[in-house]
Amino acid sequence: MRRFIPLALLLNAGALPAQSFWDTSVRLAPQFQSYDVKAPFNEKISQVSFPVFFTVPVMPALTIDVGTAFAMASLERQSVDGSGNPITIESEMSGLTDTQLRANYAFGQDFVVITAGVNLPTGSATVEAAELDAATRIGSDFLMFPISGFGSGMGFTGGVAVARPLGTWNVGFGASVRHSSEYEPFRDASGATLKFQPGPEYRARLGIDHPYGTGNISFGLTFSQYGDDKSNAQTFNSGNRYIGQFSINNALRESVDYSVVLWNMYRTSGTLINSSPSPSGNITNAMVAFAIRTGGNMSVEPSIETRMWSQEGSQTSYLGTFGTRLAISRGAWAIMPGIGFSIGSMEGASLTGLRGTLGVRLGN
Repeated sequence: MRRFIPLALLLNAGALPAQSFWDTSVRLAPQFQSYDVKAPFNEKISQVSFPVFFTVPVMPALTIDVGTAFAMASLERQSVDGSGNPITIESEMSGLTDTQLRANYAFGQDFVVITAGVNLPTGSATVEAAELDAATRIGSDFLMFPISGFGSGMGFTGGVAVARPLGTWNVGFGASVRHSSEYEPFRDASGATLKFQPGPEYRARLGIDHPYGTGNISFGLTFSQYGDDKSNAQTFNSGNRYIGQFSINNALRESVDYSVVLWNMYRTSGTLINSSPSPSGNITNAMVAFAIRTGGNMSVEPSIETRMWSQEGSQTSYLGTFGTRLAISRGAWAIMPGIGFSIGSMEGASLTGLRGTLGVRLGN
């Protein structure tokens, strides 16, 4: 879900505003996220990331997006050696991530949008043996770290989307295909590497939205089908994904807005590398947030978020996060510092989490 899939789905059938190179915007989002997982895991996982994203309107119909990040991840696990003495196992990784380059071209007021994207392998796609534990944890679909992987090789994505009004509703449909080149995801202590050829990914999305009070209400459905992956001479499949989304936002009172966002992702059973069926899984996430305007282009935004993950053969995991952020905007720039605290359970082990964010926008 966090992979770069440049699928344009526009749910507003109005005309594009005239833009030029001078309307370029920059977004920065340094983040810290950490989880402390109790027995039987006895782990502390943390990540510091510095994403940066540029949007460059080359001409009114053509926009170029570029995004990359620098990240550091670490894992500490408390264990015992063969004599029963306590030891600490550490795993760390850091560096640049891959760079995503995307171009969107819109045709007329019908909002037919053609998208082309390239994943440039500026990050390290190969995980060393000492980095494996950290890489495994930040790739968790349940914990959802901002950076789930540092590199995945060269990749190409092409997509098309169209949105049209239907009465008082806006309806949009988009489809895309992604192809990635072979890369080496792992190198063991002896220096031997594993070759991996990802299968193609096909994605389709349907979305609708409608004005609701001072805001709107929207629904979305996304289907992703994955081809067979190949690792050396073995073939396996991760299963397909179905994602349903719902959001609503409106004014609660004159100086208070609210938003509710729900999504659910179901992953079908696939095939493991030993040819046995892989377990299916499901993640449900819900968030309620408020924006309390305090005057002077500033607002306080508390939120509550819950997540539940279930998978065949595993205990259900859940997570609750209480957070707040401050949003300050002045013309072409905005700054949004935020903090959150999480509590929950992962496969039967209790966990606590802490996160800090600092969103910065320069330009419109």
